Amino acid sequence: MLTVAIPSSSLINENDPKIKAYKVGQIARALAVFRVDRVAIYIDPILDESGYISNLLSYAVTPQYLRKNLFPLSSNLKYAGVMPPLKIPSHKPKTLKTGEVREGVIRLVGPDGTRWVDIGQKALALLRGGENVERGARVTVRVCSKKPLVVELAKAQEYWGYEVKVTQLRELLGEGDIVITSKRGRVPNTAELKELENPVFVFGNPREGVQEIAKRIGLKLENVRIWNFVPNQGTETVRLEEAIIAALSVYRFMNR
Repeated sequence: MLTVAIPSSSLINENDPKIKAYKVGQIARALAVFRVDRVAIYIDPILDESGYISNLLSYAVTPQYLRKNLFPLSSNLKYAGVMPPLKIPSHKPKTLKTGEVREGVIRLVGPDGTRWVDIGQKALALLRGGENVERGARVTVRVCSKKPLVVELAKAQEYWGYEVKVTQLRELLGEGDIVITSKRGRVPNTAELKELENPVFVFGNPREGVQEIAKRIGLKLENVRIWNFVPNQGTETVRLEEAIIAALSVYRFMNR
């Protein structure tokens, strides 16, 4: 599993709501391009916009045909339209093909236990199996037939998007192979990059690195990798979305 962790203060330099939404959209694109499995937003007390960021990231990764029902009107999503589309395999068009795998939501559970799924069509689809799936749950299904509209639970064989999680930095540091990204870190070698099994790339905000954030909240960084993915940078700072692209492009190239 590949995880990217960003602070709740990731947008600390931005005041314009349109720019903020656009920045989140750029992060979402980077996550999708490099097939990130999970994005973790760790709480930074200096600015906690975890709700806003997670809302927009979740919206971006959700297929368009499900957004209206899954995301009620919210000020968080006012400028969601400026985010570029991800165009990942789970974002299917409304046109349906028998045998295709797509995302759905359980909308109705009948008195006899039958489940009915919203897969972006005018009518709900009958779900074969899935007796233990609760109403409102997200499911991945395969289209068995169009007339009648019947689906069955399935597993995606392609990249299906990322999960969004809000957490604490302390908890995050206990998961996987932690990589702190920093311009003060050392450049990793090929062998080190290939040794990562469940990498968790942790990024700071535009004003502070992970070390500064950790120190401010009273957390010691021990036994972690601190690596620099942009050696000899030509700019004073590297923006968060740029840092994510730089780190993940190196990681994916070495683990292709």
